[in-house]
Amino acid sequence: MIRKLEKKDKENWIKLYKGYAAFYKVPMNAEILDTLWDWINDENHVVKGICFELDGKIVGIAHYRTMPRPIKGKYIGFLDDLFVDPDFRGQKIARKLIDYLKLLSNSNNWDGIRWITHYTNDTAIKLYKEIANDTGFKLYELKRD
Repeated sequence: MIRKLEKKDKENWIKLYKGYAAFYKVPMNAEILDTLWDWINDENHVVKGICFELDGKIVGIAHYRTMPRPIKGKYIGFLDDLFVDPDFRGQKIARKLIDYLKLLSNSNNWDGIRWITHYTNDTAIKLYKEIANDTGFKLYELKRD
């Protein structure tokens, strides 16, 4: 079952999000977790969260937001984070979460959904090649002084 993340999900969500951060080798701490959790649970914040629940346990999460696409004068959905518990991979949970976002895209009249992944994430890239177009764009991040 796919549903919105709820306040009762916090502990399980923390475990999954820490797994996501570890996969990308990004340091994680309580301040970041609390901030993101507050954003997800604030109806007025742009970041939203969904989860895949199996037998009462959350085994997959996705964070997304609506964002403008200036070159088309429309809004799109942007998938920020997607993570499935390693013990539950191979069950097409990531695909199901993305399919759910596609439904949200249609109901919100978004002009598509975009996301990024690291070029070394071979498992994800295999799925993405099946369901999405490679835009050919390369992501840059401004250097800090």
